[in-house]
Amino acid sequence: MIEVKSAYDQQLSAEELKQLYRIVQLAYELTEVEVWGENYIRIPFDDYLKLIEKDEILVAYHENTVVGGIHCYPRGESSYSFSLLAADFSKSGLGIGRALIDGVITRAKAAKVNQIEIEILRPKAIELPFKIRLANWYKKMGFKYTHSQNFAEVIPLKAKNLLNPSDFDYYTLDI
Repeated sequence: MIEVKSAYDQQLSAEELKQLYRIVQLAYELTEVEVWGENYIRIPFDDYLKLIEKDEILVAYHENTVVGGIHCYPRGESSYSFSLLAADFSKSGLGIGRALIDGVITRAKAAKVNQIEIEILRPKAIELPFKIRLANWYKKMGFKYTHSQNFAEVIPLKAKNLLNPSDFDYYTLDI
């Protein structure tokens, strides 16, 4: 069984913090190499710690071991969002991702919002199997595609570092 808890409330040990951050980094290194290149750092460790301090990181446990995490936060007055979804690839099939999304839904409902909004960064010129699988997984959970927008229009400074021009594909889930 996967347990999802607030990383802030858990007051993670140094080893647990290291494990959680390693899971996040590895997930993005492996799944976005065609987007950002080798040795991509999705989020600096100090910035990740700040998200924990703001109580915006949920951590997943399996048998008392850290196996994943997600960043969740309010997005306006009537919606919530999440990013940095990552699960230990060696524990695939346990439902870690689903449990983390359920944790976000629980938080969103507690905040009395009616929608969760997310985006998937997708290269324009190449199809990445992982990105297709991810989009299909979200759709299976009830997320609906709403629109796409050029990443360079959303985050122009960061777009200069893209290996391949990319779009954000936006999805929503009514809760």
